[in-house]
Amino acid sequence: MQEYVIQIDFIDYPGLGYEIFKRTEQNNIDKIAMEVLPKHGMVIKFRCGVDSQVEKLMEDLTSVVGVNSLKFCAQMPYEEREHELRTILNSVSEGILAIDKEGKITHVNEVACKIFYCSPRELIGLGAEELLTSNSPILDTLESGKTYKLREQKVKIAERTIHYLMSSVAVKNDQGKIIGAVSTIKDFHQVENIISRVGNMHRLTTFDDIVYQSQKMNQLIASARTVAKSSSTILLRGESGTGKELFATAIHADGPRYKAPFIAINCTALADTLLESELFGYDEGAFTGALRGGKRGLFEQANGGTLFLDEIGEITHRLQVKLLRVLQEGVIRRVGGNKEIPIDVRIIAATHRNLEDLLEKGEFRRDLYYRLNVIPLTIAPLRERKEDIPLLVQRLIRKICEKLDKPEVRLSKESLDLFMTQEWPGNVRQLENTLERLLNLTNATEITSEHVLTWTDLRDVTSQLTYKIEGNNILQFELPSDGQCRPLKDIVAEVEKEVIKKVLKKYPSSRLAGQALGVSNTTILNKMKIHKIMHYPRR
Repeated sequence: MQEYVIQIDFIDYPGLGYEIFKRTEQNNIDKIAMEVLPKHGMVIKFRCGVDSQVEKLMEDLTSVVGVNSLKFCAQMPYEEREHELRTILNSVSEGILAIDKEGKITHVNEVACKIFYCSPRELIGLGAEELLTSNSPILDTLESGKTYKLREQKVKIAERTIHYLMSSVAVKNDQGKIIGAVSTIKDFHQVENIISRVGNMHRLTTFDDIVYQSQKMNQLIASARTVAKSSSTILLRGESGTGKELFATAIHADGPRYKAPFIAINCTALADTLLESELFGYDEGAFTGALRGGKRGLFEQANGGTLFLDEIGEITHRLQVKLLRVLQEGVIRRVGGNKEIPIDVRIIAATHRNLEDLLEKGEFRRDLYYRLNVIPLTIAPLRERKEDIPLLVQRLIRKICEKLDKPEVRLSKESLDLFMTQEWPGNVRQLENTLERLLNLTNATEITSEHVLTWTDLRDVTSQLTYKIEGNNILQFELPSDGQCRPLKDIVAEVEKEVIKKVLKKYPSSRLAGQALGVSNTTILNKMKIHKIMHYPRR
């Protein structure tokens, strides 16, 4: 059955509509929709099976007295208006969401769909309270008529926390009665980026910006939130790329000094003498090329706030002595000066090195170590919290796509499985760099495992698995004194169970475990059921 739309222009008189519809009935036309035009016309949408049936209808309608002309149209007028409305809504940079008097979503644009990670089909007809919080401005606007401007909101959808600003106004009919409401929605991160560009400002990361779902990160952030409230010195420890500066900024932003400066310096970035002058400043004439009037150092600039000393394990003994004095007495002395300047700075230091080994080698002062190690916080490497990888991948892809001005893409399940099996010696920094390389070299909307293996140095799990059965003591057992062994099938079953458990521990996916062992994922799932292995891998 094919659909047709025809426009009928006529001179109106009583009974004309009846005559037109009588012709459609006589020709067995299946009418879908009808719309009356303002100036003596109507448009009918119908379906029928054969062209001859349409031709007969056109002849019959032409014979009706008062019908001036007939013509085929591409779509109904209301469909054209809907298309125009969608085009207008999708042309703006903000999300737009409209609801009717029952609180059901009637209109939504592409930007709003992107913000809430939903499709129009999922949102249209959905109750607004099912998508948003119960105290959402748009719902209060529908009830009270009150207008809201840029109200900050957060809502959790699946595993994502959506952070946005919402403005809302009531939609009223000619009698002033509220018949709906419409909201504009701004993605909070987009707003921050705009503020940063326009105002040349740098917004510090907060704990809410750190994505995770592992228990290790949950415990660490809980501890960090607690110690953020004080001014005690913190020592952040962890491998390179784990996000030590991220935690330092979050601790500052969550503490009582959040309105004061946060200044960071990498102690390996400058030579010893330059680092000293950067930290402590210098007086006029301290050295050749010194600025007239001298220069304030980072300790002075950070007064009242926080100074983050990254890679503290790399500083020389001479600077260790000067730093120790600052921590003990709360005063500094500029290079070339003799005046003591009191400072009130919280120190957050970080290192990827083993300071205890440096103490034993005499490369780091014990008294400084104890001054810095007041509150130690250790960030686990990515390989020890792989359950965080899916959320990190989502956040990083979004960040990189915005940076590259590319449409947001996604990883296929197989690609994510590959990411989950890697050791990531460079931690989150390596993960981000790998994703940026992929997004630069591929234009696909979905990154497949083939893309990953072609454009990165990540390896397929099938080439990584090695079997060390004897080394894992799977086959070692003692022969009973009476010489009676257990049945062979029981021994084989135990070996099979241990192998599957070890493989699942390394590759937490029935598909990957099956790939590594050369069987299907269904076989792995069946074996798990038989051996009662309490592990629920991703398929």
